[in-house]
Amino acid sequence: MPRSSQAFPWRLAIAFMAVCYLLADLYAFKGPLHKMCLKSQGRGVAAEVDGQPITRQELEAAMREQLWKCNAAWDSLSPEARQQTRSQVLENLVNDRLLRASRSKSSSDTGLSKDAVKRESERMQRQFADAAEFPKRLAAQHLTPKSLEARIKDAQQDEAWIETAIQARFKAVSPQELRAWYAEFKETLRIPQAHHAAHIFLTRHDPAKPDRSAEIREIHRQLLAKEKTFAQLAKEDSEDDRSKNLGGDLGWFTQQRMPSDFIAVVEKIKVGQLSEPVQTQLGWHLIIVLERHASRLPALAEVTPEITALLTTKRREVALKALLAELRERSPQPVVYHAAVIDHAAPAP
Repeated sequence: MPRSSQAFPWRLAIAFMAVCYLLADLYAFKGPLHKMCLKSQGRGVAAEVDGQPITRQELEAAMREQLWKCNAAWDSLSPEARQQTRSQVLENLVNDRLLRASRSKSSSDTGLSKDAVKRESERMQRQFADAAEFPKRLAAQHLTPKSLEARIKDAQQDEAWIETAIQARFKAVSPQELRAWYAEFKETLRIPQAHHAAHIFLTRHDPAKPDRSAEIREIHRQLLAKEKTFAQLAKEDSEDDRSKNLGGDLGWFTQQRMPSDFIAVVEKIKVGQLSEPVQTQLGWHLIIVLERHASRLPALAEVTPEITALLTTKRREVALKALLAELRERSPQPVVYHAAVIDHAAPAP
C-alpha cells in the first residue's frame, strides 16, 4: 500500500492554514480578531473612517495635546466642556483622516521641501526661551524630534493639498466687495485715542510706607522749582522698574492697555502739562503727557490688506467645510462613531 498519503504532513498544513487565516483576519480583512486586537491595544474604537479605526488611545493622546495647546486642565472643565473637547478633538481626527486619505490617493505633488519642515521645527523651538525646555515638552507629549518632524511634514503636505483642492472653490475679493464691507463695518476698525506719557511712580503696596503723599509732593515741588529734571527724578525716585531708567517714559498706549483710573487722569492732561500728584489703586504718580493721537477712522487704502485677508479667510473656511462634506460623501464607507467609547475618553497621561 502506498505510504505517500500517510507521510503527508497534514498537521503542519492545517497549522499553516490557521496562521494564514489569522494574519488575513488581522491585517487584510479587518475581521473579528482584528477588532478584538484593537480593543485590547486601544481600549476600544472611538470612530471608523473609511473602515480604518481611530482608537480611544489615539483620541486620548490628541485630547492631551489639545489641552496642552490651550493651557487648560481637564479637572477644571465642566462636564459639558469635557464633552465638547472630546467631540472637537475627534472631529479634527476624522477630518485629518479624510484629508490624508484623499491626498494619498491623489497623484499630485505638493512640492513640499525638506527646508520647510526644518524651518517650522526651528520656529517651534524658538518659542522656548530655555533651550532645555523644548525636549521636555516633546517628551511630555510622547514625541521625539524625528516624530515631530514627521507630524510637521504630514501637516504641511495636507495644507498644500487642501490649498490646491479649494483654490477654485472661491473667488478673489473684488474692489466692490472691499468697499461694501468697509462701508458697513468700518467702525470696527477705528483706531483708538493713543497717549505718549511718562510718570514718576511710588507704590502704595509697601507695608512700611502706607502713605506716600508727602514723598510725592516733595518730588512735585522739586520739579516745579526746577531743582532737577523729570528724567533725573524718575531715575532716582520712581519705583516703576520698567520706565525709571527711560526717564519715566511709558511709550505709546491706549485705553485698553492701562488701568482705568490712570487713563482717566491722563485723558484730562494737556500735552506738555505736568499733573498734580495723583493717587490710583497702584500708588502715587506724577504724569506728563508728551504726545497724543486722536481717535480716527483709517482710510480704506490703509486697511485693504486687512479686510482682504479677513474676507479670504472666511471664504476659505466655507470652501474647506464644503470639501470635507464632499469627502465624507465620497468615502466608500460612512464615518462611524462609537459613543460608548467616546464618552469615557479622558486625556492620556
